[in-house]
Amino acid sequence: MNQMAMPTATASQRCRDIALAALGSLLPAGSAPSTDEARFLQQALAQAGGLLWPQQLTQALALPAAADEALARAATLLGLSAVEILAVALTAAVEDDALTGRILAWMQAPTAGARPTLALLARALAPLLQQPDDLQQAEADTLYALAFGPAVRSGLLLLDDEGRPLCERSLRVAAPIAAALAGVPADWPGSRVRAVQAEAALVDSVPALRAAADRWAASLAATPQATLAMRSASAAEARGMAMAVIERLGGQPAWFDDQLPAGADVWLMLTGRVPVFALQAAPGELAAVPPLPGYAGPVLVTTGLDGGIFRDEAAVADWRIPAPDPATRGALWLAALGDTELAASAAARYRAGVAQISEHAKLAQLLAAGQPSLQTIAEAASMTSAGRALDALAQALPEVVADGALVVNEAVGAELERALQRCAQRERLHAGLGEAARTRACDGVRLLFTGLSGTGKSLAGQWLAARLGLPIYRVDLAAMLSKWIGDTEKNLAELLGRAEHADVVLLFDEADTLFGKRTEIATANDRFANAQTNYLLQRIESHAGIVVLTSNSRNRFDPAFVRRLDFIIDFSAPDAQARRALWQAHLGDASSCDQQQLNRLAALADLAGGNIRNAVLAAAASAQAAGRRLGFDDIAAGVRGEYRKLGRTAPPGL
Repeated sequence: MNQMAMPTATASQRCRDIALAALGSLLPAGSAPSTDEARFLQQALAQAGGLLWPQQLTQALALPAAADEALARAATLLGLSAVEILAVALTAAVEDDALTGRILAWMQAPTAGARPTLALLARALAPLLQQPDDLQQAEADTLYALAFGPAVRSGLLLLDDEGRPLCERSLRVAAPIAAALAGVPADWPGSRVRAVQAEAALVDSVPALRAAADRWAASLAATPQATLAMRSASAAEARGMAMAVIERLGGQPAWFDDQLPAGADVWLMLTGRVPVFALQAAPGELAAVPPLPGYAGPVLVTTGLDGGIFRDEAAVADWRIPAPDPATRGALWLAALGDTELAASAAARYRAGVAQISEHAKLAQLLAAGQPSLQTIAEAASMTSAGRALDALAQALPEVVADGALVVNEAVGAELERALQRCAQRERLHAGLGEAARTRACDGVRLLFTGLSGTGKSLAGQWLAARLGLPIYRVDLAAMLSKWIGDTEKNLAELLGRAEHADVVLLFDEADTLFGKRTEIATANDRFANAQTNYLLQRIESHAGIVVLTSNSRNRFDPAFVRRLDFIIDFSAPDAQARRALWQAHLGDASSCDQQQLNRLAALADLAGGNIRNAVLAAAASAQAAGRRLGFDDIAAGVRGEYRKLGRTAPPGL
């Protein structure tokens, strides 16, 4: 075995050295050391005054060595006894001093390892209880004082080997706490360590958010155990805001999810880190901030737009991070794109948040090889993380519907143009109006398209999104609806929150499935169904995005919901003139039909636009299979097929 370096005397010994002296006192008195470990412990005991080592501890606690300042602070805040202070010092020494672990393994061989057991510590530290007349009772008292004292209760000391007898269980100190006791900064293992400096810089680039960070930092600094919950649909934006506040507090963050590992609150206390919890709650639910018994500083929470946040015995300030105004968005787009005209157009079109603008612009740059345009910005809109987050609950509809693809009568066309104007001006619509118009103002637009199947309702929704330059997503109602109480509301809240953040158009086909009429309450199921409908009606009204709902009949909707709609547009079955336009729009120049044959199709085939599309595709398939140009006979066969599908008899002329 290699020769060990012997401990040297100091003006005020470290607690770990005194703990080693206590171990040395367990060696047989007067015996010659037979191993390097024994010689080391005897030397440690001599340096601490021999069997008077408890007096050396008194001096060390009164005037701690520089290396024990963190331990002394923890002892004061947690109310640790002298026994616990030495136990912590020795247990922490194992983590950074291989020699200490070697000595403990030697003393506990062959049953235990390098971490001290409660039995060994109880034997060594029992003299601190000053009960020399009953050494066995003193050891038992010491063992229980360690096992159930504040050091273990707080997580500063952790008991391992669960299932073994208490005296055989070993103690350890979590590595980050050991590092903190040694004055070395270290993140907690498993905590969500993030590089958020860039996100904080984005927040600081917005004057309103910069002022808010100053204000909240001052409030948190002046209020003990203050808690601030910051709401945003963007996790990156909330993280950046949290980092900006913590920077103003002069601290460093510690990122956690919804759980706090044992001892982490003590680590926070020792390091001065500010905890940031990422909590999520469904509508009507409360998410709890984990208990922090050993920590008395500020607490930050990042969360979504729904649910509540609470903390036992502490108030929680709830603040929703505001979206940037048009001028601020313009400045952010300009900084990201470097093109004044393009930045102005993007700011007017996309109601994006701070973090989303940065990501959106980078994607547009990538798609355009460094030369972005409105087209590449539109393509990037559905590729952002905010857009991709909708994929689980809705389906992206990437097809761009041009003006010529939507054939409606003059009245419907005029209504769609009015709806388009409302959507394009929704953000600035309330400015300058009277107080009544500004009260409860919401930037959202809710449209209901009603009519028979195939009359162009869904197509009109896609046309509207294309004219606005926004992505459109069709909602998967099967994914939304749940038999479990509260899950449907949770799904809808998550969908609307993500859609609002991504600034997309939502298309609800057969929307009466979700927003149908409330019923008379005859059973408990009726009560829950009505409560669900009430929530849906309220949530859709407060949604700040554009929602298009389609249904075969407006009479299927609850009257209270109809009042909340901004537009109701009835898509009637096309007349002969509209049908001719539909045939022409679908056939283009691919057919050999003359004007008379088109008129004949329009007059005889009383079909909606969806049926006309199906007939044209079936006819095209037949013509291509035969290797000929699409002709009238192919189209007539397709029409007859559509009539059979509808359970109707085809007109005699077809």
